[in-house]
Formats: sequence, C-alpha cells, structure tokens
Amino acid sequence: MSKRGRKSGPSQLSKTAAKPELTQRQPRLSPGYDSANDSGSASDSSRLGDFHIGSSVKHDLSEYREGAITHISLKNFVTYDRMELTPGPYMNMIIGPNGTGKSTIVCAIALGLGGRPSLLGRAKDISEFVKHGHERGYIEITLASQSGELKVKREIIREGNKTIWKLNGRNATVSQVQKSIRELNVQVDNLCQFLPQDRVVEFSKMSPQELLKETQKAVGREDLLQMQLELAEYRLKERQTMDELQRVSQDVDSLRKQNEVLEQDVKRWQDRLEAESQLRVLTALVPVVRYTDAKAEHDRAKEARKEAHARYMSVKNAVTAGVEEEIEQLEAHIAQKEGRRRQIQDDLRAAERENRQRVARLESFESRQRDLAADLEEIGKRAQRRRDEIAQLRAEIAQLEAAHPEERPEEVDSRELVQVASELNKEKLALKNEIIKLQDSQKALMRSNQQLNHDLNANHKQLRDLDNVAMRRREALRQFNEDTVHALDWLEKNRDMFSQHVFAPVCLEASVSNPAMASIIDAVMTASSLKMFVTQCEEDYHTFTREINDKLKLRVDVVYFRQSLNSFKPPMPRSELKSLGFDGYALDFIEGPAPVLAAICSRDNVHQIPVAKGRVDNDRIESSQMFKEYIAEGTRFTISRGRYGSKSATVMTSRVKPKSRLLSSEGDTEEVQATRDRLRKEIDGIRDKLNENEGKMKKLSMQEQKVRDKHRSIESREEELRAERQRISKALASWERQKVHIETRRAQLTSKIAEDRRSNEDGDRGQSERKRIEQEQRRNVKERAQAIADIATGVSNMTDLVHRLAIAGLGSQSDMQKLNELKAEAERQREAILEAQQAFEQASAAYNESKTKAKMCLEETRRVTEDMSDEERQAVRAAQDERRNMTLEELEIELTTCRQRLSLAANSGLSARVMEQYEERKQQLARMETSTHDLEHSLRKIRKKKLALRGRWERPLSEIVGKIGDQFSRMFDQIGCMGEVSLLRAGDGQPNGATAAVARDDQNYGSWGVEIRVAFRKSEALQVLDNHRQSGGERAVSTILYLQSMQCMVAAPFRVVDEINQGMDQSNERMVHEIIVDTACCKGSSQYFLITPKLLQDLNYHPMMKVLCIFNGEWQPTALNFKKYISEARSRQSAAIH
Repeated sequence: MSKRGRKSGPSQLSKTAAKPELTQRQPRLSPGYDSANDSGSASDSSRLGDFHIGSSVKHDLSEYREGAITHISLKNFVTYDRMELTPGPYMNMIIGPNGTGKSTIVCAIALGLGGRPSLLGRAKDISEFVKHGHERGYIEITLASQSGELKVKREIIREGNKTIWKLNGRNATVSQVQKSIRELNVQVDNLCQFLPQDRVVEFSKMSPQELLKETQKAVGREDLLQMQLELAEYRLKERQTMDELQRVSQDVDSLRKQNEVLEQDVKRWQDRLEAESQLRVLTALVPVVRYTDAKAEHDRAKEARKEAHARYMSVKNAVTAGVEEEIEQLEAHIAQKEGRRRQIQDDLRAAERENRQRVARLESFESRQRDLAADLEEIGKRAQRRRDEIAQLRAEIAQLEAAHPEERPEEVDSRELVQVASELNKEKLALKNEIIKLQDSQKALMRSNQQLNHDLNANHKQLRDLDNVAMRRREALRQFNEDTVHALDWLEKNRDMFSQHVFAPVCLEASVSNPAMASIIDAVMTASSLKMFVTQCEEDYHTFTREINDKLKLRVDVVYFRQSLNSFKPPMPRSELKSLGFDGYALDFIEGPAPVLAAICSRDNVHQIPVAKGRVDNDRIESSQMFKEYIAEGTRFTISRGRYGSKSATVMTSRVKPKSRLLSSEGDTEEVQATRDRLRKEIDGIRDKLNENEGKMKKLSMQEQKVRDKHRSIESREEELRAERQRISKALASWERQKVHIETRRAQLTSKIAEDRRSNEDGDRGQSERKRIEQEQRRNVKERAQAIADIATGVSNMTDLVHRLAIAGLGSQSDMQKLNELKAEAERQREAILEAQQAFEQASAAYNESKTKAKMCLEETRRVTEDMSDEERQAVRAAQDERRNMTLEELEIELTTCRQRLSLAANSGLSARVMEQYEERKQQLARMETSTHDLEHSLRKIRKKKLALRGRWERPLSEIVGKIGDQFSRMFDQIGCMGEVSLLRAGDGQPNGATAAVARDDQNYGSWGVEIRVAFRKSEALQVLDNHRQSGGERAVSTILYLQSMQCMVAAPFRVVDEINQGMDQSNERMVHEIIVDTACCKGSSQYFLITPKLLQDLNYHPMMKVLCIFNGEWQPTALNFKKYISEARSRQSAAIH
C-alpha cells in the first residue's frame, strides 16, 4: 500500500509546494451497499441496518442509461495514487469527511469528459491536477452506450501542460472526444446537470435567461434552444426591417416634399431655358445680319475699286516724257562742273596741308634757336656750381670729423656672453620641462576629476530615479490600468467637489516599509485593491461613482468602509506570533494613511495574514487553528478545514512570485536597496577621491608657481644680457657708419676738386664749344628765313585756288535753278499719279477688307448654326424673316435686353442641377416606393415565420417550465415552504400568467427566462431567488429542489451535485434528502451522483441507491474490517432497541 502526505489541492501546489513530510495511505472506497434485504420487511427496507453492507452488488449494463458512467479509474490524480470506482445506475451517494477526496471524483468526471479546468473554478492549467511528485496521471471513464461501453481516457502530462486522449484504447483528438460525448448528451458545462462544489453559488447567480438556456439543454431539448436563438434572430431581422421600412418611408415623404418645393423652381428654370433658346436664336441671327450688311458693303467697295483703277490709268498715261530727258541732260552737265569744282577743292586742301608743314618746320627752327641760347648760358654757370659744391663738402667733412671720436668703442667678449646665455638657457629649459610635467599632472587630475564628476552625476541620477517613487508608481499604474490614471487626473483637478479628502489608488498612497517584504505584500494584496480609490464618507463615494463610473464611463474601483483601522484585530498577539517564527502580520509592513490601511484590511485581510522570510513551525501553526493563510520561505500556505468530523486540515501551497506588480515601482526591494547602498558608497568614494585630487591640484599649482617664478627671473637676466649686447652692438655699428660716411664725403670732395682742376686745364676746349653753338645759331637763322619765304609762296597759291573755286560755284547756280524747276514739274506729275494710285489702293484695301469681313461673317454664321438642330435653324430663319427691316443696332439692343432678363434669372440661384435633382428624385421616389413594398412583403413573411416558430417553441417550453414549476411547488410544500417556477417573458416582464403580454409582438426572445420565487417563512412573500436575498442554506435548498424538479425530464445520462447540503439546517436537509432519494431512485431516472461530507442519522434510503464511502486521512487504520464494523453496528442497534 502506497503512502501519501496531506492532501494538496489541484492548483499550482504541484509545481511549487515543498515535499510532504506526513505520510498518507492510499484511499479505499467501499464496494457499496447491497440492495437485497434478508430479514426486514418492505416497510423496514429504508433503515440502514436492513442493508447487506459490505457485499458488492453488480449491475447489468442494460440497467444503465446510455451515457451513464459504469466505471471510473484514476492514477496520480490530485490526491489519489490509484483509485477505481463502479457507480450504480441510479442514485450514488459519495460520503466521507472533508479533505478525503470526494470533490476530486467530481473533478475527474468533469475533466475526463472533456471539461476545461476553469469549469471547476479551481486551477487554471490541467497539469496542476497531476499529483504532487509525479509527472503523469490519467483519468479513465467508462460510459454505457448502444454499442456496449465507451472508454474515454485522458492522460495528463505535467511538462508542457499536455493531454493525450484515447477512445476505447485508440488515440483521439479532443474534438473527436467531445463529439462522442455530445452524442451521448453529456453536458459537463451545464450547471443543471453538473454542479461542482466550487460552483454551487454560481447557480443562484445565474440570470433568468441563463437558467432558461441551461434548463432547455438539461432536459435534452436543444431544439428548443435552437428555436429560441432563431426567434431572437427573426426578431432582430424584424426590427431591422421595421427600422429600414420606417427610414425608407420617412425618406419618401421627405423626397416628395422636396420635389413639391422644386416644382416652382423647375417652372422658373423652364422659362429660363426658353429665354436662353431665344437668346441663342438672336445670338445666331446677329452674324447673319452682319453678313448681309458686309455683303452689301463688299459690293459697294468692289464698284469703288473699279472706278479708282480707271482714274489711276488715265493720270499715268497723261505724263510727258520730255521733262525727264531734259532733267537727265542737265544733271549730266551739272555733274561735269561739279567734278571740276571738286578737283579745285582737292588742290586747295593739298596746298593747305603743304603750307601747314612749312609752318611746323619754321616752329622747329625757332625752338632750336632757343635751345642753343640756353646751352650758351649753361656753360657760364657750370664752373660756379662746381666751386660751391667743393666748399659745401669741406664744411660737412669738418663737422662729421668733429662729431666722430677717433677711438673705436670697446668690444665685449662674446664667448663669455654666449656661455652665460647657454647656462641660463639650460636652466630655463629644465624649469620649462618641470612646468610641463606639473601641467601634465594637473591635466591628468583634471581628467580624473571630470570622469569622477561624470560618475558622481550618473550615480546621483540613479539615486533620483530610485527615489522618484511617485512618478514611477504612476507610470507603472498607467501600464497596469489606464482608466485608473485618467480617474486620478480628474480627481486632482476636481477635489473641491468632495467634502473630505479622497485618497488616490492604494499603490500610490501605501508603501512597503521593508523592501525585503515587497513581493510578499504584493502577493497578499489583490490587483483590484492596489488600484482602488478610498473615500472617507458615503456622500463622496456616491459623488465619485457618479462622475467617474456613470459619466466618464471609466472602469475603476472605489470603496468606502465605515470601520476604522483599530477595529481590525489580529487573531494572535504579535508576541506569540514571533514564537512561531513569523516576522509579523502583512499589515505591519505596509505604511500609509489609516483609511487606506483600513480599506486594505477589509479587502485583503492583511491584518490576519502572518508573514515570514525564513522558516516557521508549520505543525504548531496548523494545530493552533488560528490562521487560514500565511506566507513563509517564499511559499504561500492556504489552510482549509472540514466542517464536520475531525475537522482535519488541508494545506494548499503556492510559490510567491519574486517580482511584485505595482509595488515593484516602490524601489524598496532588496535589490533596489542594495543598489542604493552601492551607489551611496560609490558617491562617498568619488567625493573622497575628488577631495584628494583637489589637495594634489593645489600642491601642484604651488610647485608650478615656484618654478614659474624661477623661470621668470632667468628670463629677466637673459633680457638684461640681451639689452647690453644690443647697446654695444649699436654703438659699434654707429661708429662704423659715421666713419664710412666721412670717408664717402672725402672721396666726393677729392672727385670735385679733380674735376675743377681738369676744367681749368681745359679752358680752350670750352671756348671752342661756345663757338660751335654760335655757328649753329647762324645756320638755324638762315634756314628759318627760307621757311618763311616758302610759307608766303604757298599762301599765294592757295589764294589763286580759292578764286577759281568761287568762279566755278557761280556757274553752277543757274544750272541748279533750272534743274530744280524741272524736278518740281516732274514731282507734280508723280504726285498726281501717286494720288491716283493711292486712291486705287485704298479702294482695293476697302474691297479686300469688305470681302474678308463678309467671309468672316459667313464663317461665323456657319459656326453658330452648324451645332443647331433643325428646329433651331428654322427658328433663326423665322426670326430673320420677322426682323427683315431691323438694323444690326436694333438687333443688338434686343439681344442686350434678353441677356439682362437672363442675368436676373441667373441671380435667382437656379441651375441645371434643379432639373437633374427633380428627375433624380422622381426616379429615386419610384425606387424607394418599390423598396417599401418589398420591405413590407419581407416584414410580413418574417412575422409569419416568427409566429409559427414561436408557437412550436412556446407551447413545449411552457409545458416543460410548467411541469418543473409543479414539481418545484410540490417539493417546497413537502418542506413546509413556498416556491414557484415561472416562464418570464420579455416585453412586459410578466411571468406566464400574463396572457395579454404573450400576444404582443415586440418581445425580445433572448430576454426570456426562468424565474424562481421562494419563501421560507409563512409570513414572507415570495421573493426572487438571487445571491443576495436568501441565505446560503436557502439557496442550496432552492438549487437542489429545482434540479430535482427536472429529474424525471432530464435527458442527460447522469447528474452530479457536490455538497449541496452544506449550510442547510437539519430539518431541511432531511426533507431534501428524502426528495432526492424519491426522485432519483425510480425507474427511467438518470444516474445521480450526490457528494456530501456527512449524513444525518435515521435518513431514508432506497434499495436502488448506492452509498460509496471514502476513508482517507491520518486517522485511517492500516486495515479496515467492514464486516466486523457492520456486525458491531447491528449489535449496538439491537442493544439500543432492547
């Protein structure tokens, strides 16, 4: 026999819970009670002592309804290592203390028949149902079917959360399994068929609509549910068709009214079109009239051109040819004379040029004469200038010699100066190198300081980021729930609307005092608590919900609790809590305003949940029975206890996630605190390093200043040496320059004296030069006289030529006068011809212009009329005949008047779109009227189908609900209470007694439902069953009796009800038990599983029921002798009777 530990739930315990320390035995199931009766009569068969307990009763497969469960086998499933169960075909009562694994069988039935884990309201993943410490498990359920038996096996693999399905030993897909199960009418997701322990409360929460849906499915009338869906669809189509018909009818009326308004505009537009037609006729008539006028003008111009041509030919032929010949001869004679005159003019110009050349030669002789006179004068002045220069040079030399010392200044030993300068330079270079080294050290320190300052700023920024709790919390809240942030923004702007302070979301108001507890505190607080607003009075609560939830439609949580923080007392004093190994209660590590902490206590019971980072004494904690939940070593422990018997504890464990949700933005986790401490240490180290570098920098600066002072003193000495050398060099250079200057002047003096001496020695040579100049002057005078004589001769020749030119000019005047008279006569004749020619050309131009104009008018007429219809052309001809005697000006006046009328019409705002709209709307009206008829026809068809379908659906549905209601009322009468079940129809909210509402045709069939009304006290009126009005026991009684009311009609092969009797008083429990037994233990009834942790004494039992007892727990003996137990029980019963 295998061993196992305390029961662990099918949640994440299997992944994270520690290895159990306590041993467990494999559970045993009783083989059931035999339905035979050895000694008792039929009337006594309801007593427990009359059953043959301990014998296994085998049932024939034919006794089982199709789809009923004949066998269940489990391995490594939740609490079981291995388990097999053979239920009876009718009533199966599974009993056993809390925590022994009764509900595990319910989970196995649901999951083994294709149900989802969420259906049970326990775990999220199927892998969490594998027993702790194992990687695989399976569920195998055998169902009765027409072909024999259907074995459905679901193998669960923890790794990867996988499932392997098998049907009769062959692999299958989940869809194939679900299809096979649906064919047997098994509905594990229907609360009317399958009611697990964790979903009992959901039955009373079901809306009437949901209850009707589940009821139809439970009684096997899926067709009725389908009809309801079709009716809802028909109703939707009906409403849509009615809305469309109403819309189309409104559009038809609107279009008709619009067209009535448009008819007046259409008439005005037609009048305008008629006026436009007249305008087009008159516009076309204008070029016609213009062409007629142009044609007449063309004929007149043609006749005038003919007459002008005749006159031109007459004048041209009358001109004489003799005048032209005489003019030609006279012009030739005048040309000869003009030639001779031009020759004389050329000779005169040549004489003038020659005479100007002679005058220029005379002027050159006079200029030469002046130059020779100047040379004679220069010869006399040259000796005097030379003597003056010699005297000046002697005086300058005497002055220079007086200012120039005879001795040369002393020279300094350059080698000594160079040696001193070299030593100073070496010393200066060494100091400069030392300065460079000091500067390099300072630069290195500066670079180090820059890096240290950069690191310091970065660390400060990280610290600011860590300390900026509000901003990070707010941003984390935005990522978590944006509506809450929007509501917070509104609250901050509208706080004046509240009488007391309204607290921001808890994650912004509260904080964790110990960073190591952040993830633990986050584990005990729900997400809704972290983002809830807290008000301090009921008025502010209603104001907040009205503004935020109703008006802004934001989905946020807001609470108001009257309890103060002091009213929340811990279950154990903190001093005793420490002895168990706890650090404190979760509340002890949360800081915040008192109203916020009170709200957290009310919501999450943080004042009752002890927490610890290390180990705690689990055995003492469980034995103390003080806590339902606690956290230690990163694990969350949840303790549940049975309500009856030994009240043994069941511990479920789950791992606390190391990362918190919103509280992680607090920055007070161990990692964040370690980061903060590290940053602060680094900052202190950086500051110490900066201070150390500052001291080094000051020391280096002082050393550099000393070196620079030495360097400056050396530079000062070098500057003094340099100045002394420059002074001596300048003195030597000045003495040398003066000496050279004196020598230069002495050389010049010597040269001048020599030149003067040579001049005195060559006195005869100067006399001869003077004579030569005088001879040149006499020769120049003779040539000048000859030039004057030549000029006189030229002037005489020019005078003769001028005389001859004057005589030639006088002879040409008479010839020119006669020539002018002849030319004037010829000009008069040419003018007459030209005048006649111009008259002809003008007449021709007028003819051509009139011809062109006529052509243009003809083209314009053709262009205007070519696009016209025959009717328009006929209208133009008629208008032309009517206005035959009308001038163009009169026609244009009429055209202008017509245009003005059209302009006035255009200002009315009408356009061609008026006619288009009118015609379009007429067509649209026709289409919409057709659409209206179609919609009315479609609406009649929909209503006809809907009414027919409603009759097929409502009658059987009313019968089903009526039967259930009768059974429900009868059962409630049996327990001394009142109850009724009615069909709730939509439209008026009346149950099925309101016949007037049934006839209404505006009901929403999706809103039909089943309404349960109960009253558990005689003085009480019937109340609708819901999750608020009745107590838990009353809801349980109502639920089970409603389910039992359907028992005889249920099409499902089996039904499961888990711990429905919890919360009932003994009287109700006894009567409900009797009702369940009576309805479930009858021929034709479906298989029934009733799970309960306890039974009252002296209950009624039935031979067709089977009782399955689960014995499991630490109190279980190693072996159990059922026969001995039954024998002892009978002995005690007999002794009690006697």
